[in-house]
Amino acid sequence: MDRDFESPSDDEGRYFEQRALLAGETEIKDDDDLDRFEAVKGDSRVFSLSEYFAFFTMGLPMMWIWSMIIQAAPYFQRRFAANATILRYFQASYLVFFATTMFLTTVYLNRQREQPMYTHRLKRALCGYVAVASLLMLSAVESLNVRAEIYYPFTLVMVVMTGVANGLSQNAAFAFAAGFGRTEYAPAVMTGEALAGFIPSSIEIISALVFPSAYFDTETTGNSKMSSLTIGYFFSALAVGLASLGALGFLIPRSGARPAFKAYEMTSVWARWSSTLKWPALANFSCLCISSVSSVFVTKITSVVPKDGAPNLLRPEAFIPLSIVLWNIGDFLGSLGAVSSRFLIRRPFLIFVLSLARIGFIPMYLMCNIDERGSFAGDWFYLVCVQFMFGVTHGWLSGASMMGVPVWVPEEDREEAGAFMGMTLVSGLVAGSILGLIVSRF
Repeated sequence: MDRDFESPSDDEGRYFEQRALLAGETEIKDDDDLDRFEAVKGDSRVFSLSEYFAFFTMGLPMMWIWSMIIQAAPYFQRRFAANATILRYFQASYLVFFATTMFLTTVYLNRQREQPMYTHRLKRALCGYVAVASLLMLSAVESLNVRAEIYYPFTLVMVVMTGVANGLSQNAAFAFAAGFGRTEYAPAVMTGEALAGFIPSSIEIISALVFPSAYFDTETTGNSKMSSLTIGYFFSALAVGLASLGALGFLIPRSGARPAFKAYEMTSVWARWSSTLKWPALANFSCLCISSVSSVFVTKITSVVPKDGAPNLLRPEAFIPLSIVLWNIGDFLGSLGAVSSRFLIRRPFLIFVLSLARIGFIPMYLMCNIDERGSFAGDWFYLVCVQFMFGVTHGWLSGASMMGVPVWVPEEDREEAGAFMGMTLVSGLVAGSILGLIVSRF
C-alpha cells in the first residue's frame, strides 16, 4: 500500500487531522487546537533547555568556519597581492566553489537509498570543520608563508572541504532535530547559524578599530599583526568546532530509538514531500534565495561620508562588516522570534507569501549608496531599515518554515522530512548565489 495512505500509528484520526492541517482543510483557532497536532500518539517529549542549547551550539560551526573565511578577506588580499588575477577573483571563486560543493554534497546524500545515519554524518561534518580550522590556522603562521600561486589552491581546497561539511551538517542537523519531535529545536540550530554570522563580523570591526594600521594601510605587506589576528580568527573556529562535537555527544544518548526504516524509491519520496511540505519548502527556498542575492549589494554599498577624513567605523573596511553585523543581529533576533510565532505553523501558505514578499527589499538596496552614487536617506536607512530588517525577516520566516516539521508530518517521517527541508535551504542558497553572481556583472 502507498505509504501516503497508511496511518503511522493506531490513532488514525490524529494522523489525518495533521494532513488536513497542512493542506489547509482544517481551521485551528487557538493554541489548544494547535497542541493536538504537535505530537502523535506515544510522543509527548518535554521541552529541554539543555537540549535546546546543545542544538544551538551544534548550529554554530555550520556558518562560523565559512564566515571566518569570508571575514579573513583583508588577510587573503595581502597574501594574493602579488597576483592581480587571483586578487580580483578569489572571493567570487570561493563563493562558487562553496555553494556548488555544498549543493552537490546534499544532492548525493539525499539520493542514498540505505538508511541514513544522521549522527554519523554530523560527526563527519563537525570533524571536517575542526580540520579546516586547524589547517587554516597553521597556514596563517608567518614563517609558513608561500607564494600566492600555491596558497590560493590550498584555500580553495579548504573552501571545498567546508562546503562538504556544510552539506553534511545541513542535511543531518535538521533531520536529527526533527527526530526529537519538538518545534523549538530546528530554530535553535538556525539561531546558532545566525550568531555564527554575527560574531565573526563583530571581531572584524573590533580588530579594524583597535589595529587600524593592519587594515587601512594598504601598502603594508607581510604584517605580523595581521597574521596574528587571522590565527586568532581560525582558533575561535576550532574552539567552536570542538564545542559542537561535545554538544552532539550530549544529544546522541537522548535521541531515543529511531523508527523502523522502510526502503522506497527516491523519486516517490521527493514527490511526496514536495507535495506534503510544498508551502514550507517554497518559503524556505525563497528566504535563502532572496537573502543570497542581496549579498552582491553589501560589498558595493559604502557610507555616504567621503572616505577621506571619515572616522574608521565609516571607512569601507569597517562599514561593510558593520552592515553584515546588523543583518546577522536581525537574523538572530528573527530566529528567536520564530520559536514564539506559533500562529505561523497554522498557516504554512502565509509563511510562503511573506517570504516571497521579501523581494521588496531589493529595490530598497538600489536606493542606497551603491558605488558611491548617493543614498535615498543616508546611512541609517541602509543599516537599519534595509540591512537590519532584512535580517529580521529572514530569521523569522526561515525559522518558522523549519520548525513546523514535527507538526506537519508523523513521527516516523520526521527525520526524512527534516532532511528534505535542509535540502530546500541549500538549494535556495545556491540559487541565490548564482543569481547574485549574474547580477554583479551588471
